[in-house]
Formats: sequence, C-alpha cells, structure tokens
Amino acid sequence: MFKEIQSTQYTHSTDFSFEALCTLLKEEKYALAIKQINTLMLEINWETLLFDPHNYTRNIIINNEHYWLSLLNWDKSAITRVHGHPDQAFMYVIKGQLLCKNFDNNSLLATNHRLFNKGEYQHNKGIKGRMDNYIHQISAKEKSLSLHFYSDNPSKGVIFDF
Repeated sequence: MFKEIQSTQYTHSTDFSFEALCTLLKEEKYALAIKQINTLMLEINWETLLFDPHNYTRNIIINNEHYWLSLLNWDKSAITRVHGHPDQAFMYVIKGQLLCKNFDNNSLLATNHRLFNKGEYQHNKGIKGRMDNYIHQISAKEKSLSLHFYSDNPSKGVIFDF
C-alpha cells in the first residue's frame, strides 16, 4: 500500500551552519532556531530537492549519532504511515499545509488533529531511548516542504499498521 520513501543527501552551497541550527533545536531554543530556518529558506535551491510524485521524500541534511535533520518534500495528498519518533521531535512547515493526526499511545485511537500552515511548527519531548513517542500520521493538503529535526534517526521509529 505505501511506497518506499526515497531519501537523498542534501547538499548546500553556502556557509549556512546546520550544526548551529541543530544545537539550537537540541537545546529547545525554538525562537532562535526559527530565525535560522528563515535564513535557510532564502538559500535553498528548490530545484535540487528530491521530489517523488504522489509521495514525500527525505532530503537528509545531517544524520549522525547526536541528531537527524532533513527537508521533507511533499506532493499533494502524500501521507505517512502511523508512526512514532525518538524523544525529541521538531517539525517546521516551510511552505504548504500539513495535517497531523495524533494517536493515543495505548489504544492507538486518533485523539486529535491539527493543520499546520507555512511558518508554523511543533515540537515534542518524549521518553529518552524510546522510538514510540508522539505517535502520529502526517498528510499533505497541498504540495509542501517541511524541516524536521529528531534526536535520533526517525526511520528507527515504531510503525503502526492497522
């Protein structure tokens, strides 16, 4: 049912400090991080980002033992599986609209949903060492781009198939 998610290593041609951005996010200094992200948005060469019609793609910026940072390029109606994340998760919508449906960790029943528009973000802090924090599903209401930061590689997160 779900297509395999394509990933590519993002390359950037200016001196923008992704490490500094990750440090701000890791330290939960979100207001300062948003300023850095707004600078990044002016420098992104949109044509170089991997794009997969009817799906979303991961353009990975940093993947190391300390954190994971990526630009996700979404086609309209692209949807993730219901999944969890490591203890720290941050998502910022650069363009478009993403709908996030949240699930109860015990019953896996949908609890609520929120529509994120350009410039909006969400951060979550869960239990360190677990990959089933913040169980949710994201779908693109229109072609979108978002920045994601995690305290570990999100592909290790628990997937919930119904």
